[in-house]
Amino acid sequence: MRNMKKVTAFFLVTVMTLSLAACGGTGGDKKKDDYNGGKEVEISYWNSGMGTEFLDEMCKAFNAKQSDWYVYFNATAAGNAVTATYPLEDVDTIDLYMSGEVPDISKKATLDDVLDSTADGDKKTIREKFDASHLESEVAADGHYYSLTWGGGALAIVYNKKLFDKVGIKETPRTTDELAVVCDKLMENGITPLTHYMNDAGTYWDYIQEVWQAQYDGMDYYRNNFYACKDEAGNSPSKDVLTKKDGRYQVLKAMEQFITPEYVLPGSNSQDHITMQTKFLNEDIGMMVNGSWLSNEMEGTGSVDNFGVMKTPVLSSITDKLSTVKNDALLRKLISAIDAVADGKEEISKYQSGDGYVVDGKQISAADWDIVKAARNMVAVNYPQQTLFIPSYSDAVEGAKEFLKFFYSDEGYKIFVDNIHYTLPMKLSEGEIDRSDWNGFEIEMDDVFQKAETCVSRHMKSCHDIFNNGGAKPYAGYKFVAMFCASNASDRMTADQAWDYIVEQIEGNYKNWLANIK
Repeated sequence: MRNMKKVTAFFLVTVMTLSLAACGGTGGDKKKDDYNGGKEVEISYWNSGMGTEFLDEMCKAFNAKQSDWYVYFNATAAGNAVTATYPLEDVDTIDLYMSGEVPDISKKATLDDVLDSTADGDKKTIREKFDASHLESEVAADGHYYSLTWGGGALAIVYNKKLFDKVGIKETPRTTDELAVVCDKLMENGITPLTHYMNDAGTYWDYIQEVWQAQYDGMDYYRNNFYACKDEAGNSPSKDVLTKKDGRYQVLKAMEQFITPEYVLPGSNSQDHITMQTKFLNEDIGMMVNGSWLSNEMEGTGSVDNFGVMKTPVLSSITDKLSTVKNDALLRKLISAIDAVADGKEEISKYQSGDGYVVDGKQISAADWDIVKAARNMVAVNYPQQTLFIPSYSDAVEGAKEFLKFFYSDEGYKIFVDNIHYTLPMKLSEGEIDRSDWNGFEIEMDDVFQKAETCVSRHMKSCHDIFNNGGAKPYAGYKFVAMFCASNASDRMTADQAWDYIVEQIEGNYKNWLANIK
């Protein structure tokens, strides 16, 4: 029966003109010497730039440890091809998907038991090893887990250290206003400040803007109101949540200061990410938002030796939310104090005074310190975007779960980081990751991620269905990054014009979005 399903599935995928290209090694050849005779567990893997080496090695290690199950995988770079047969139960042979987002949980097995298990040789459960703020993004609205991350990474503004040194920029920008000033200084010295790449979602900036929205509105509102589409009276879905002039408007106002035709490299709106990353690594360009994968993805195309990673600057308009910090100069000094404590350069007692703090001779309330500290220690991630799940109708659910336990075990996790040179939002049950053969960029990116307190991602599994299947988007699908820096003046919009357009689109499409989820 399983072989017949395989033939049918192959025919279906072929008809759909999607290619499932098997990788070498363990990844598709079941006749290898290491075949242990166990019941097969078939993986469909999206090779989205991370390569197949880590998974090949992990499958071999798992298969060598036991004889009940035999894991192998098929890899493809075509995102849609990975899940072509899910959830077609009558033809689907896949036992474990390693893919992009698949919102439909109706035929996914729950993974709560995997999270609550302790892998062989570990001293903590898998749940205890994961970052708590990341797991808040993985849990579905019903309180269960149907997917976990297998890849993705952290994102930040990457900068060219040599160019910053050349023009005398001694400190990376702490606020968005300061980021605009840094862009101006680079431009004055004949250096293009920024680049990005063509993307329907708005380039990698769209991950940073999520952090800025969460900084301004607070993580609780961001997660439990905005993406739950729930107003403060408890009504959900609520159009008022989508049209409220919240942190999204503040993001637009901030970004129009530095996403400009003068500051952005020509071609950024029309070239793919590899082309623009190659330019960034090899030409005089100051900054580009990018992720943990940059070094691995661009190996042989450009060196990351002279590139550093900055914490995401704090949205300058956060001062609207503060009672004792009302200008960017004091906000920058407060951020410097918070960083000094976080980096271990200063004791917090240096700043404590009564019920609050004193920074540069100015009294700062405890509430303001906490708001800015929380904002400064957010990091953009897309880990929840790369999902790993098991079809509930698979005849090898238990085998797939056993492989997941190995994947997240200390042994399996070390295989992952040794090959990829960045971390998942989890730690070993004991000891630390060996980064001795990592390059400087990889270490800096990992430090920014590890020192953060909150992972921010719009790819939360608890998002209201109006986002998952209705068609709603935070900015109504408006490509404002491309518009802010369009070379033709007639194609540009101001932040206020963009916001008006977004509200207009929400008003016009809201009923359709509701209809899509009923």
